[in-house]
Amino acid sequence: MKSIKILCLHGMGVNAEIFALQTAPFRRLLPSDYEFTFLEGRSSCEPAPGVSGIFTGPYSCWYDTPTTVKVAKAHEYVLEVIREKGPFHGVMGFSQGGALAASILLHHKLAGIPAPFEFAVLICSPIPFSHSLSAGIDTRTYFGSPARIPVRPGCPDEVPQYLITDPVYLRGEERLAELKTKRKKQQALASLSDGFSNSSKEAFYQMFHPTVDLIRIDIPTVHVVGRRDKWRSHSLDLVALCAAGSCTLFEHHGEHEIPKEIGEDMCDLIEAIVALTH
Repeated sequence: MKSIKILCLHGMGVNAEIFALQTAPFRRLLPSDYEFTFLEGRSSCEPAPGVSGIFTGPYSCWYDTPTTVKVAKAHEYVLEVIREKGPFHGVMGFSQGGALAASILLHHKLAGIPAPFEFAVLICSPIPFSHSLSAGIDTRTYFGSPARIPVRPGCPDEVPQYLITDPVYLRGEERLAELKTKRKKQQALASLSDGFSNSSKEAFYQMFHPTVDLIRIDIPTVHVVGRRDKWRSHSLDLVALCAAGSCTLFEHHGEHEIPKEIGEDMCDLIEAIVALTH
């Protein structure tokens, strides 16, 4: 029997191995012909809250702040892996990994080219960011980045208040540079590594949103959302970025997590979405 290949994108502040452990309770319930490939983010970062006491590092992310440049690099990396190791039937992403998967799907829709996956499982995903100035809301000021250059005529620059959640999430290039400078006082700002830019370089942050962007993800999607997750509003707005007839919403009673007790539900959701595409 042909394998069902699923590419797995971890959240910010964990790594591929940790994501494999987090998903093991429901993956072991799936048939043996399911094949999961866990990809590792290329940027290092701090551990996610509560992670360091349970799992050892290093800890990774797809981008430390969602500038158009860094989102584009994350896209390039994932698409390169798809070309080398794919094709993949589906993608499964948690938190930032889910946002990255959604961003890739939306950009394929913008470009009018076929999606690189047949289905997507998006777990506790925040709203995705774009690498194009032609899409999304201009959120530079929220990330502490000066809006020196207009993005495009008529581009909205206000984010719905309910999406302003975690101050750590809004650390832009300059704030990250300041943090790194404090940690490495002996180094000059010009020598900061890992893609940190100085204040003279313009950084853009374009957030997809269903009130601004008309495109919709039209492949089957499953959205797993915690009712007590502070990112719940983000996840629900992501649902609105998907075609109404192709998405399934599943809510659990937990927070920003994959509760072990929903293992059978996760298994059923994945088998159901695979059945839609095969």
